[in-house]
Amino acid sequence: MTNATPRWSLETKRWAIFGIIVVSTVLVYYARSALSWLVVAALLAYLLQPLVNWLHDHKTPRALAAILAIFLALGLLLVIPAVLFPLLLSQFTTLFHDMMNATLRGLDLLDLWLQNSRVIRLWGFEFDMTDLLLELEQGLNLSEEGVILPSPDVLLNAIQQAITTATGLLGSLSGFLTALVSRMVSLMFSIFLMIFYIFYITVDGHRLKPWAKSLVKPEYLPEISELGHRINRVWQAFFRGQLMLSLVIGALTLMVGLIIGLPSALALAIIAGIMEAVPTIGPIIAAVPAVILALAQGSSVLPVSNVTFAFITLGVYIVIQQLENALIVPRIMGSALELHPMIVLVGVVIGAKFAGILGIFLAAPTLATLKVIFQYAHAKILDLDPFPIPFEEEQARLAQTRGPTLRERWYRWKQRASLLSQHAPEDEASSVEGHDSFRNKT
Repeated sequence: MTNATPRWSLETKRWAIFGIIVVSTVLVYYARSALSWLVVAALLAYLLQPLVNWLHDHKTPRALAAILAIFLALGLLLVIPAVLFPLLLSQFTTLFHDMMNATLRGLDLLDLWLQNSRVIRLWGFEFDMTDLLLELEQGLNLSEEGVILPSPDVLLNAIQQAITTATGLLGSLSGFLTALVSRMVSLMFSIFLMIFYIFYITVDGHRLKPWAKSLVKPEYLPEISELGHRINRVWQAFFRGQLMLSLVIGALTLMVGLIIGLPSALALAIIAGIMEAVPTIGPIIAAVPAVILALAQGSSVLPVSNVTFAFITLGVYIVIQQLENALIVPRIMGSALELHPMIVLVGVVIGAKFAGILGIFLAAPTLATLKVIFQYAHAKILDLDPFPIPFEEEQARLAQTRGPTLRERWYRWKQRASLLSQHAPEDEASSVEGHDSFRNKT
């Protein structure tokens, strides 16, 4: 019979928790450069997990299912850009030339306005720009004294400076090429390592759930399970909704752009779809090049001036954004990511500072996850029930208010088609028997 080990006091437990938090924070801080690839691998493994589970359920070994899913994802990432590359290259080349022409035309108009408007009137005040413009013109003009030949000493100094500058440029170029090669090798190694991360996470990821449950007391397992369901719903809604939003907004922008005659409509639609990944400010960024092109080139369909067409384009983007916020986002995302735009914007700024593009992309679901955890902790602190409505009942209510999804409608259509196919031979046989009986009677 073994003696029971002594229990830790409450103060010892607090110091142990504090030490774990400090050590974990220090490790995350010093490994933050490598953690970004691990986070990306975890997200990709999360997206591939349903396919791996489906293959595993159909008698495929889990390791082989993970390899097949990874190769399928890599194939799509290589094939789709290769197929669309010529079209995208022509569209974005046209967009680049249009933007350059628009910029040059804007500078010409600004120069013409400055030449014709020496006095600027703004809010009742007048600003005379004549002296400033004359100084700029004199600075750009050549000297009236003619060309002066430099002395030999000046020429030697100039040659020495040129040689020194060329040597520095060659050294800088050599350093740049060395850094570029080093970055490329590091990038290839990181991608290769990320593929192994994805493989191990997809193969052994299903074991994390039992391990996490083993860390929790049995009486807390129902609440933790409810919390896990809600967090999982947040991330599922985000990934599924983000893809659908990008496709819907891109297609809607393309359709409206073609209708109103917007230049480079396909490239602008692709930009609008990609900018959907940036919360709050993404649609505003996508509208800027469209308005600039509309102002510079006008419409190929509508018989209006360029200024009027620019306002029409701006109004179209505003209407699309309002439709997105009022109809498309609630329908696709549901209530899983209900966050105030100001909170999302602050999260985007913080995410960009700490994790760059990845932090911007994951700002909304991370904030929604923290919101779920905060609501749970707040209810437990106040001795309230954190989940008065079970997750399954809440999902049933949401589905009832939202109506059937496209997947549910597809399944219903398949069931009706299978029922019709089953009843068709019986109806045919009964019709044949009726025809034979009628023929015998006659």
